Formats: sequence, structure tokens, C-alpha cells
Amino acid sequence: MNLHVTSDNYGFFPKEIAKRIKKQEPLQKNIIVNLGENSIITDDLITYISVSSKAMKNYINTVEKIDKLIFHPYNFLGYKFLQIALKKFPRVKVYWVFWSFELYNLPHLSFEHYKPHAKDYIRKQRTLAEKIKNIKIIGNFVLRIFYITGIKKNSIKKLTGSFQRIDFFCSFLPSDFSFFRKISSNEKAKYLPFAYFSLEDIMPGLNNFKSNGNKIMIGHSSAPTGNHYEIIERLSELNPEFSIFLPLAYGDENYGNLIEKKARQQFKLLDIQRKKLETVAYYKKLTEVGWSIFNIKVQQGLGNIIALIWMGVKVFLDEESSTYKDFSHWGIIIFTIQHDLTLWQLTNKLNNKEIENNKAIILKKCNTESVNLYWDNIVA
Repeated sequence: MNLHVTSDNYGFFPKEIAKRIKKQEPLQKNIIVNLGENSIITDDLITYISVSSKAMKNYINTVEKIDKLIFHPYNFLGYKFLQIALKKFPRVKVYWVFWSFELYNLPHLSFEHYKPHAKDYIRKQRTLAEKIKNIKIIGNFVLRIFYITGIKKNSIKKLTGSFQRIDFFCSFLPSDFSFFRKISSNEKAKYLPFAYFSLEDIMPGLNNFKSNGNKIMIGHSSAPTGNHYEIIERLSELNPEFSIFLPLAYGDENYGNLIEKKARQQFKLLDIQRKKLETVAYYKKLTEVGWSIFNIKVQQGLGNIIALIWMGVKVFLDEESSTYKDFSHWGIIIFTIQHDLTLWQLTNKLNNKEIENNKAIILKKCNTESVNLYWDNIVA
């Protein structure tokens, strides 16, 4: 029996897990529980429970056998559930399906991911939170970090200590597994490649998506980890007449407002996205992009990056990010913010040979057959 554990109050990924489970024979081999009773998107295959220890214990007591315990992802709520499950199933194999934020946004790690402007913003948010702590109001940023990681400060050591119990680490990028090993000292954990969706899943009719525009895309959301400010300054120094696309529909609204204000001061040709688009409409929007810059030190925006590479966009990444390390190792022609962000590079696109090289590598990693094999590793 494989038990999938989610803690998603939106429900998009639990729905996809349920969809995959329903394709398996026998259906009863996989079950799924969501730690949280409320979800915007629901599925009749998913059991929704309270996040209380009592509710978790009651649920575990209804399960007769577990061979695989698969967390999507593994955060503090997952830690609570695991401790209860281990009392009944001490030899269960534990899988962590990696999302990124649950590890890189841990409080003792996250501050290093910000460049000067974003660091200053985060520092001010934390100062504000401390000022109003006595009246039991928590600043928006702190509240969001605690929510998405499911963590309290005094529980960090318990959570990171439990990383030793992970048997399989499932992620698209091997470098994320290397980082996990580095901070956990877990030498027994094994790496399994994984992706929720194939390229065909996120962009039906792949050949209809091709870069045909001249906009420069900065980041993919209004998260401070995007470190937009320094890129806006750099591009305005190179050419204030650049045509800029700035997607700010997701993330920190206050941070997004600051970045929008800065961009409007520097550029006249500016396309700012503040409203969310349907998936296909969004990827159609990306065809207007010729160059894209992700000033992110960790693995984020992976779906955007993969789609842009497929479309033939010239992509610039932080050379220290796991995305850059693995993509360049695979042979994808990709560029660094540190060394390649020049006027020449931002006015010359990839040639056809380079585009076809990138498409072939991305398709090999993200085609339907490959993604089905990734899923088989955890649901079979």
C-alpha cells in the first residue's frame, strides 16, 4: 500500500496525484490524505482531515498496511504525520516529492537567497512583524513563510533532524538532491527523478508555442526571491528602450508594488501582468518573449523556464542555482546573469541550431513517456 500525504489548501497538485492514482491497477494500491480539511479543488479519492495530532492518529489507525509513505512535499505538517505513522509502521519507506520552497524557504536558509534590495525589504518586513508581535498580529511575509513551510521557529531542529528518515528524494533536478544531502548529512537517501507534468501536459499542441516577440521577461512572480530590482537597474543601464515583460500576478503584493514602481521609473515600453491567466493563455503570452532573466538563487519558476526554453527563448539564470547547474550539465544552451547579461546578448537571439538542441534535451527529460516512468517509481 502506498500512502500519499499532501498539505495543500488549494488542491491543484492533490488533484493531479488522484488523477494518476486512478490510472493504476489495482486502484486500492494507492491512497491519498490531505492534511487540512478545506480545499478549493477537491477529489472524491482524497481523504481530508484536520491538522491536529488526534486526527492524524485516528486516520493512521484506519490504515492496515503502508509500504511507501510519500509526502507531496515534506514540511512540518508532514513531520508531525510521519512521527505518528512510524509508531505503527516503523519500517515504512519514506519518499519526499520535492517542491522547492519547503526546503529553500526554511528560516535559517532563506535569507541567503536574497540580493541587497530584496534583503532590505525582507528585513523591514521582519522588523515590522516584531513590532506588532505583542498584539498577536503577524506580518504578511512572516505569516506566508510559516504557512507554506508549515513551520514554527522552535520546530526547525525537529524537522531538519527528521530528514535522516527520508529514503527517497524525488525531484526534477539532481542538484536539489545534492543540496538536501549537504544540509541533512543523509547518506542513505536515494535520488529519483520526478516531474508532475510532461511538456505536453502544460502546453497541449507543443508546436504552437514558439517565441516570436522581442520582450525581455524579468522573473515569473512577485516573490522577493526573484531579486528583480538589480535586474531592472542593470537593463536600464544597458538600454532604457528595452521592451520589458514583468509578470507579477503571484507572490507578495507589496513587493510587487515596489517592483512595478521601480520598473515604471526606468522603462517606457513596459508590459506588467498583475492578473492571473489561465495556463494556456499564459504560455501564449510567453511567446511574446525573446529573452528571459531569472535572478533566483534557488530552484524556482521551473515550469516557466522549461516552457521558455522549448519556445526558443534565450534564458539567463544565476550560475549558482541548481537549475543552471543541471541544465548546463545536460547540454542546454543557457546563459548566466553574472557573465552574459550584455547588450550584445540581449539583442541577439538563439539561432535555429541552438533552439533545436535545447528543444531536444528538454523534450527528452519532460516527454510523456519519461514523466510516466517518474510516476511509476512512486505509485507502482
